[in-house]
Amino acid sequence: MDKVLLSIIIPVYNAEKYISRAIESILSQEFENFEIIAVNDGSKDKSLQILESLSQKDKRIKIINKENEGVSRARNFGIQQAKGTYITFMDADDYMEPNGYQGVISELEKTNAQVGIFAFFSEDEKKRETVLLPWDTGTVLKKKEIWEQLIPYMIKVYPEDGLASNIFGSVWRICIRRKFLTEQRASFDPSLHIAEDFDFCIRLYSKAEDIVIINEPLYHYIRWDNTALAVYRKNQFTEGRENQIRLKRFLEEQGQYKNLEKRYIGSYLDVCIGSMVNYVRPGAPSYRIKIKELREVVEQISKDCIYDKRNLVPLTRNQKIVLWLIKKKRVRLILLFTYIRQQRRKG
Repeated sequence: MDKVLLSIIIPVYNAEKYISRAIESILSQEFENFEIIAVNDGSKDKSLQILESLSQKDKRIKIINKENEGVSRARNFGIQQAKGTYITFMDADDYMEPNGYQGVISELEKTNAQVGIFAFFSEDEKKRETVLLPWDTGTVLKKKEIWEQLIPYMIKVYPEDGLASNIFGSVWRICIRRKFLTEQRASFDPSLHIAEDFDFCIRLYSKAEDIVIINEPLYHYIRWDNTALAVYRKNQFTEGRENQIRLKRFLEEQGQYKNLEKRYIGSYLDVCIGSMVNYVRPGAPSYRIKIKELREVVEQISKDCIYDKRNLVPLTRNQKIVLWLIKKKRVRLILLFTYIRQQRRKG
């Protein structure tokens, strides 16, 4: 095979149920000049055996077998081994549209951009949603647009932006020139337990001179009921708050915090309100422990100076109610109100 054009890095941990689908979705593409770097991160199921069987049939599949150290280190290992002109990522439970990578590479080659971002499908067992970008295919975002549109829309969107939700900062929906990646020494921070790819993307984008948009859904992102944000997570508020502090520090270092303060406040408040929802998710502890933990969360929120700026951002009626209850430290009412809201959503 000629020089590898694309390296596709897949962290694999206990993915025996779906890793074959992920890899087959790549192998079935007409575009052939790629390598698959499957990083087996200490799987305890049959993932490694499945990978070995697939690699015997197709030598483009390369396996890295390592002890379990988390998705960030697994991706970093993959980057170190990658030989492609471009690098992209896939999660082991997702899959790619036929010839999706061909379309991405075509736009990158045409524009000579450093990064390509593409739209995707978000789906579960019941429905599939198309998640598009607010730009046409072929649009090249330069520094000004990256800092005035892309990064702000990743942090927080408001009604006046005309977007349904924040732009996902997920690495499986981007393709990067390896030269640019290595020059910037970009890597994933293993200390982050959630939103590690958001952190990676926002820092990478801030260094890019140009990013090309492919506004076609090429990737299938599968939502599961047992993901980190769908079940109770003991340290969710602490981890989310630490990520927010890290984001604020980054924006200050880049001289962009004042420009993006309103979006940052909204993002911080989302973390606060999301932390309330955490206590009515599957796997939450007993009522007594929930009240104890929630009281500690409310105390910390009340101490944070960002909380005092909540009136600077537009809020929904329900958000205002939750934040008022936080201000009054009505922990039991917070839990009751959040539970009722979640039940209505399910209903």
